[in-house]
Amino acid sequence: MKAFPSLFATAACLATFTSAQAADDWGGADKAQHFAVSAVLGTASAMHFEDKWVAFGVAMIPGVLKEITDSRFSGKDLAADALGAALGVQLGHWIVTTRGVGYRAAF
Repeated sequence: MKAFPSLFATAACLATFTSAQAADDWGGADKAQHFAVSAVLGTASAMHFEDKWVAFGVAMIPGVLKEITDSRFSGKDLAADALGAALGVQLGHWIVTTRGVGYRAAF
């Protein structure tokens, strides 16, 4: 999908709106954990859904629910979730096929 790369712009906008939160550091281990978990969830959801946007939405559900239930909403955490989920979905569509692990040439 041609619109899929615009996800990175959306994540950047989310981070810009929350840049006033000085205590929420971009370099913290928390962001790496959000990114890694969302990447795994994105790859797993890409195995089950052909549509990249559906797979991305499913991969984002845990991150969004976590931010809603946190005492302090963090757009930076959500941006890390979005970037990880997008990468995971893309990798899942490139590497994991419905028949197992392999290479899918269609873009």
